Amino acid sequence: MRTIIYFSLIVIITFILGAILAYPLKLLLDPVFELAFRKYLNYATLISGIITCSVYLKINNLLTYEAFGFGGETNKFLKRFIYGFLYGLLIMSIIETILFILKIHELDVHRSIWLFSNLSFIAKALITGLLIAFIEELIFRGAFFSGLYNRAGALIAIIFTSFIYSAVHHVRYPDLPADTVIEWSTGITMMPDAFRRFHEWAIADYFLTLFIFGVLLSLLRLKHKNIAACIGAHAGVVMLIKIADYFTNRGSNSDFDYLVSPYNSTFGWLSFFVILLFTIFYFIKIKTKRRSY
Repeated sequence: MRTIIYFSLIVIITFILGAILAYPLKLLLDPVFELAFRKYLNYATLISGIITCSVYLKINNLLTYEAFGFGGETNKFLKRFIYGFLYGLLIMSIIETILFILKIHELDVHRSIWLFSNLSFIAKALITGLLIAFIEELIFRGAFFSGLYNRAGALIAIIFTSFIYSAVHHVRYPDLPADTVIEWSTGITMMPDAFRRFHEWAIADYFLTLFIFGVLLSLLRLKHKNIAACIGAHAGVVMLIKIADYFTNRGSNSDFDYLVSPYNSTFGWLSFFVILLFTIFYFIKIKTKRRSY
């Protein structure tokens, strides 16, 4: 219990530090990107997550490449990444196929489906998937997982990191009015509204989908002793979601629309049960292999 409280405090500190860092990050990047302040808050929170986890690992003499998920056999890192990437593509292909069959997703007739006319977008989706996967896996299945694993064991590490991973994706900072004067304290004042979704039961399907996906990624981390397969699977899923969002629309005449969350175009009860089945099968596979040794 003490470990859970300790790491919960780390999460709180991460969000507070991220809210404070958002303003200087805006000053640094605004001349080039001119993003909405809420996006600077999201990026600053990721940066603060790396900082807080690094400080924790340093204090406990755990600040190593292995703690960030780069342990195991280095020469197999790329192979495991490709394995994970194909695994992620398989999961999302099954989900997307069922969404089409149930008419929850429909092709956007205004989009060209020819491969060569969309190469630049597909490349962008791949790069986006890789960046998101690398940063999030470095934090959640890397530093955060290692810290919990060393203090509380595998079960607590899997459950708690997966819970926080899912919860973080439901933190939504609001857009500010155009005439808002942004200062150091702006991020802090926006924090209460960022957690507004957590009192709504409608997030349950989306929340559970991300939670069980986090469990699957944690099992990959345990099996391979690094985050290569985690990055690959995460990148494959994000890439296909980006592509599906681009080429499809939410169907208006499906009797199964309730299987997809109102907060997400792809995830919901359907994706939860598909990923749950993959997680169960992968867990059984790990246990069976261990017994055979």
